Amino acid sequence: MMEKLHIQPSEIDALPFYEYEYTLQFYNEILVERKEVNDKNTQESSNKYNVSSKHKQATRSLKTGKPKIPKL
Repeated sequence: MMEKLHIQPSEIDALPFYEYEYTLQFYNEILVERKEVNDKNTQESSNKYNVSSKHKQATRSLKTGKPKIPKL
């Protein structure tokens, strides 16, 4: 909380009620933004390294039968 608000915990305790509520609301918005960015990055990385689709392709190729050996 102190990273963007630049407020010490003792200063938060000394705030009047309406300023305390506003501070908590502002901090909550920061956390929501951070969560959205984190979720977006997680989704992008999971799409980039989509292991499940590659695994499905590999199992499909194994189910088709024996691999053909080229003749010389």
